[in-house]
Amino acid sequence: MIIDGHAHACGEFLTPESIIKKLNNSGVDKVILVPGELESSKNYSLPNIAEIFPSRNVVKITNYLTKFVMKITGAIVQIPEGNEYVYKLTKKTVGRVIQFVWITQQIANPAKYLDKKLVEWRFSGVKLHQCWENFSIDSEFFSTIAEWTEKNDMPLFIHLSSDSDVMEIIKYKRNHPQLKLIIAHLFGLELFIKSGFKDENLYFDSSTLQLTSTKRLMAAIKFAGAKNVTMGTDTPYGKNNLRKNIERIKNLDISSKEKDLILGENMKELLKI
Repeated sequence: MIIDGHAHACGEFLTPESIIKKLNNSGVDKVILVPGELESSKNYSLPNIAEIFPSRNVVKITNYLTKFVMKITGAIVQIPEGNEYVYKLTKKTVGRVIQFVWITQQIANPAKYLDKKLVEWRFSGVKLHQCWENFSIDSEFFSTIAEWTEKNDMPLFIHLSSDSDVMEIIKYKRNHPQLKLIIAHLFGLELFIKSGFKDENLYFDSSTLQLTSTKRLMAAIKFAGAKNVTMGTDTPYGKNNLRKNIERIKNLDISSKEKDLILGENMKELLKI
């Protein structure tokens, strides 16, 4: 089974028809979607920064740009509506879309919201993004969401902002070994390696090849094992990302079994599909 573990409900994945067509043409079984730019069919070209700086965590650079754009556009206010839109896509694509709910601080009582939406939507995971809005790992907001996902045996996918946030989340994870945590874009991988911290419930998202070099991806596999790495595309941020990211995994110098784990078997087990 191949699962795109990280994408947005816009661009190539805006409509039920475009989602099914894209997945079928790429030989992909399912895609995990979170909100994106509402009603936007735009796909973005990304320069391959990771190829230029293969040893660097280049997402630290793009994080500054993301924060700047979010401050100007205020797009974070669209996320709750975007969650509703993703749910509608799950109903219209019959098993092809897996919903992760993106939680923001504008939701007054996030635990209550998640309880309610879990009954309505039967979503499979939760997302947080420190660059779309400012919050700290040691905040009540984060701990509320992390505790909810751990209690409900559900993965928490997080896009971290800085090295200090990586150290804080390592500290938090040490005390919560049962929390199923997915680190977006291999962010802070070097700090995880330096600290020697890993556990069976800590996963590293490989999206996307323009931001995560193959060198760093192989370092993640060596450190955490192929069983704790997942494949994502971050569509629509990068042209033809589904095909390119699958090809990259298939061309890695690892076993076929390890490739299958990264391409979807890990996520299949994590989500109990």
